[in-house]
Amino acid sequence: MLLKKVISFLLLVMSCVFLFVGFSLAGESITVIMPRHEMDTKGVWERQTREFEKESGIKVELIQMAWERVADKVVTEMASGGSAFDVIEFDNVWPAKFLSAGWITPLDSFIDQATIDKILPGLVSTFSKDGHLYGMVWNNDTRFFMYNSKKLKDAGIGAPPKTWTEFTEQTKKLQTANLIKYGYIGAWEQSQMLTNEHTFFSYSFGSTLFTEDGKPTFTEQPAIDALTFMVEAINTDKTIDPASITMNYEGAANVFYNGDTAFFLQAWPGVYAYSNDPAASKIVGEVEVAEWIPAAREELQATLTLPEALAIPETSQHKEAAWKYIEYMTSPEREKERALEIGALPTWKDLFTDPDLLVQYPYWKYFGEQALYAKGHPKLVWFDEWAVNEQIEVQNALMGIKTPEQALKDLYEALRRNFEK
Repeated sequence: MLLKKVISFLLLVMSCVFLFVGFSLAGESITVIMPRHEMDTKGVWERQTREFEKESGIKVELIQMAWERVADKVVTEMASGGSAFDVIEFDNVWPAKFLSAGWITPLDSFIDQATIDKILPGLVSTFSKDGHLYGMVWNNDTRFFMYNSKKLKDAGIGAPPKTWTEFTEQTKKLQTANLIKYGYIGAWEQSQMLTNEHTFFSYSFGSTLFTEDGKPTFTEQPAIDALTFMVEAINTDKTIDPASITMNYEGAANVFYNGDTAFFLQAWPGVYAYSNDPAASKIVGEVEVAEWIPAAREELQATLTLPEALAIPETSQHKEAAWKYIEYMTSPEREKERALEIGALPTWKDLFTDPDLLVQYPYWKYFGEQALYAKGHPKLVWFDEWAVNEQIEVQNALMGIKTPEQALKDLYEALRRNFEK
């Protein structure tokens, strides 16, 4: 009886504290700057923001514009030490640079570990450092392995490949049956897309490219094996389309929709919907999402995640109010609304098995399984320099100008000054 009274008293105290915090923040104003979600054609984020204002009493100036303009404004404001923004866009390649400069507030005092553990681990690790979380993901841009199940069935293949050896074997069988031209076509033009794809293949061979403290591992055997596989797939085995080296994402997707390839190794979520759109696709009803991701060995499976988060600048004068906004907008409840209305991919693990969402998106069950193996790009203050040089040397290998091993050695030399300080 006494224990029940103590618990009731503590709950009452907690409720009072919550109400006091809520009332104390009413009337405050915050400024939020972020890009518009590419799928949000209905203005759902704007509507939810106004609902937050009504429920919290906190006024929100919401600035949404093209990602490039947001990036310019955020980086300029952070570098100058300005306090114009209380909640900012926090891109997946910014953590090392922003955190080393001390621009972002850790979220430790706002969110506990038990809650963090409910979020997909790849999204958490992308915006964490030394055990501290700095951003809450609002745009889960994770890539997934999809395949043409009809073509595999027609070739007598029971399940999609789990390993790169199986990928090669299945592709050759499909080619022999004249069902496809190539197993896959990558977006390997000399741009950020090649950085993304090379990173994925490297991870799938067990390479991390860099250690947690920024020391290079990309000249070690797993990374050499990954680049060798890419080179041989287009030049020797002919399992991946040689046109990959001039291809972008849109072009690669169109080849898949046309039925010329059987596998889409790093498909963004919208690929599934487009593959079932008769106006855009010749493979309606043929595509499925796999339960796994191909890798050199099954235990090495990994996929790339390119999320965007919301963060609180150290210079914000309204951190509590800023967190209340982030907490509200990234909550499971708001995420579920956006998922149902515009198909935005969740960040919370449980939403991938939510009955309401699975009625609308039954394949999300497998998205959730693959997403557990998601990894972000290496955390480098000098990421842009890494990406540009990586693209050059990977292309040198793909075009046969250099061997994979030599290309990676030259990449090391080009970047030596950054990690031998």
